[in-house]
Amino acid sequence: DAQESRGLGDVYKRQELDPVGKMYMNSGAIVDAKKYDIGYSIYLGRLLFIISDKGINESLKIIDKLEKGILTCYEAGTESMDYYMYKNKVDFIDDIKEDLARRDFSINAMAYNEADGIVDLYNGQKDIENKVINFVGNAEERIIEDPLRILRAFRFMSRLGFSLSENTIEAIKRQKNLLTSIPEERITMEFSKLLLGENVKNTLTAMKDTGVLELIIPEFKATYDFEQHNPHHNLDLFNHIISVVSKVPADLELRYTALLHDIAKPLVQTFDEKGIAHYKTHEIVGADMARDILTRLKLPVKLIETVEDIIKKHMVLYRDVTDKKFNKLLSEMGYDNLLRLIEHCNADNSSKNNEVVNPENDLHERLKRAVEKQMQVTVNDLALNGKDLIDMGFKGTEIGKIKGELLDKYLSEEIPNEKEAMLAYVREKYLK
Repeated sequence: DAQESRGLGDVYKRQELDPVGKMYMNSGAIVDAKKYDIGYSIYLGRLLFIISDKGINESLKIIDKLEKGILTCYEAGTESMDYYMYKNKVDFIDDIKEDLARRDFSINAMAYNEADGIVDLYNGQKDIENKVINFVGNAEERIIEDPLRILRAFRFMSRLGFSLSENTIEAIKRQKNLLTSIPEERITMEFSKLLLGENVKNTLTAMKDTGVLELIIPEFKATYDFEQHNPHHNLDLFNHIISVVSKVPADLELRYTALLHDIAKPLVQTFDEKGIAHYKTHEIVGADMARDILTRLKLPVKLIETVEDIIKKHMVLYRDVTDKKFNKLLSEMGYDNLLRLIEHCNADNSSKNNEVVNPENDLHERLKRAVEKQMQVTVNDLALNGKDLIDMGFKGTEIGKIKGELLDKYLSEEIPNEKEAMLAYVREKYLK
């Protein structure tokens, strides 16, 4: 019943561990609402018995069973970025002050229970108020304990809109090379999270200034201070890229597309007789580079394929696109990815020289019209199928060729996607 169905918070608020021990809620929930760090000073078996005995029904995942120290719980389906540190390096303690001393940042190094109130030994409340990220104690020691904390600092900067203190910046600069010892999967997990933050533009700039960004993607160094020497652009390449990243919606495929869409420009730059730079094939070369980079980062294959395809096509919509070509794009890419392409192009244009480039267009309206006309069709959706063509006497490669032609005619709006109309077209052209 309602009295038996209680949350973990009820246990620590009522201090039902006393007199055998104490429990504190850690401030990590401020920066990660799905994470609950519970500091306790009794053996885990006894704590779990007490929690079970109190009728707790919250969906929690215990990531590691320590004998004594910190029980870190997560909502079902979430993962711990601290798991490596906790599993490999933690010592068991029973004092809240010692526990807070080994935390990463001051904003994570506070604890609370009703008996003692807020325990804030490292000015975490002040740092939250000032929106600044400070390491706990000696910043370099905290990084040496777990170098991934460098990227966690940038993630909080991006997601929370905080800035890094000078002390934090200097420690990161001095210890950044320790990131090379971290497994790629852990690097990528944190990097993907920071890419989705609202403050991503300032964060990527800070990563460049500290030398961290090129450790993750070495190819990026060539974009720094790279002047584009083209009237369409009034920003250097790096600042153009991060502007596009910040303007696309917070969708991981889009953010990676924006990050890498012009990565090949330094490689393909040429100049005409007027001294204007051109970047022919940068979308093709860039798509290949993006595939290699994202594969190295061990991102999912589907995401890699999506990013590669959008980068390869990201110049298409800047030209005059006929309805037939637009319909064909919808057929090839599907609704979700064509929408991503449109969002990218809008962000790209709005990050160029607005005295030369007009960011206004009707692409969203054209997508809406194409969908209403049911142009989201592939050869497998045609009313006339392969069996119908076999029954008409066609064989082998003829079948694929005719189906491709029928799709082309439909996307050109020359014939409807109706069986009788397509049969009539095939009979007239091939069997007359």
